[in-house]
Amino acid sequence: MEAFPFTESEWATVREAALPVVNAGLADDPALRASYLIGLRDVLAGLRARYGDHPVLLETEADFAEDTEERVALYRRAAGIAERHGLPTLGIQLSLARVLLDAGESGAALAELRACEGELGEGDDSARAEWAQLVAEASPAEPNRRGT
Repeated sequence: MEAFPFTESEWATVREAALPVVNAGLADDPALRASYLIGLRDVLAGLRARYGDHPVLLETEADFAEDTEERVALYRRAAGIAERHGLPTLGIQLSLARVLLDAGESGAALAELRACEGELGEGDDSARAEWAQLVAEASPAEPNRRGT
């Protein structure tokens, strides 16, 4: 499995379908966002028919899913497939950790972050900074030196 088998034209279709979803979200219009999300999911389904359950497609779908459980399941599925095929999981696990933190599951988030720690050397500076920030957010606060 290739890390990114999609043509520029295919991925441009994804970007074009995703932009109105993002814009509707920024405009705080849930009905319009839901309508555009159907189109994005159709584009992703078309690519899935051609490429199968590729981690990039699952991760993209998770990025736009509204339900936390669905997002977690999609990110975990994407990470599992990527891992089985020797593909990077850092970006997927960073996104998953953020969702878990936002859901109040700091222990699960920290476990995901520790699982991808070995990939940090292959990531860029922004990925390493994000990883460190997420670890700080997920780690239990230490009591101060006076014990108060």
